[in-house]
Amino acid sequence: MDLLRFCLDMRCALYQCGQVARTLQGRVEREDKEPDSIHQMSTSVSVVDRLCQELLLLRAIELAPELALHSEEFEELPGSLRDLLGPTDARYALIVDPVDGTTDYLEGKSTYAHMLGILDRETGRMGCGMIYFPESARLILAVRQVGAFLATGFWGILRPMVRLQPDQLPSTVEDVKRLQPTDYQAFARLGFDIVPPESASAAHELTRVAEGGLGAMAMRHFHGHDTAISSVIIEELGGAVLDEHGKPVTYTLEMPRTPLIVSSLSSAYAQELLEALSAS
Repeated sequence: MDLLRFCLDMRCALYQCGQVARTLQGRVEREDKEPDSIHQMSTSVSVVDRLCQELLLLRAIELAPELALHSEEFEELPGSLRDLLGPTDARYALIVDPVDGTTDYLEGKSTYAHMLGILDRETGRMGCGMIYFPESARLILAVRQVGAFLATGFWGILRPMVRLQPDQLPSTVEDVKRLQPTDYQAFARLGFDIVPPESASAAHELTRVAEGGLGAMAMRHFHGHDTAISSVIIEELGGAVLDEHGKPVTYTLEMPRTPLIVSSLSSAYAQELLEALSAS
């Protein structure tokens, strides 16, 4: 599968999602899904999540009908459409988070994003990822073994993202929800400053890691789709996204919650944090 071509052909669908979201912001009601684990109180969602999901799925199936599918709100699709897009045993799977940071979106903030990527189910690694921030018209795109790129504007030119060196990164880690008291102790022992999140959007926060504004993130019990798409971006910029065993993170189609994932542009940061958190 030509992943770069697929990403380029999906740009318009992402931009359409952005137009829908911007048009309807402030006009839709918050809905709450039932918790799916003891680590979650509730998850906000709205009709915009469902509209964007359909836009992205339909365009992807038009481009690559052989894809298997997973979307955060897949069960919310109309039954007839869900049957039409039924699961397959294909090697490649489309992973969609139609609105990441729905809470931010519903509160009128600009930090929400639309995300999608392709999972190689043979390796468990993401082959490509796309994150689009409609309020700033910023698109970040990465394809494994090709590179990571940034475009600004509706049809902005894709330019290679700046690849920072480890000594250019701050020794900071974000105060993410669900961290444990022993995690904070480990951060202090390693000399990492703990900084507050800017938003409730994993896309926004992990983009801060990819762009070097944040040294690292340690995330406990997050769904796979929160970290999968940014993982290929960070890795293509020379960083590391490690699981609780200290291995490069892998995913399955269902994108279940993961015990621990550490992300950083510095492989040394990621490994050091992972070892400290696992021992704490």
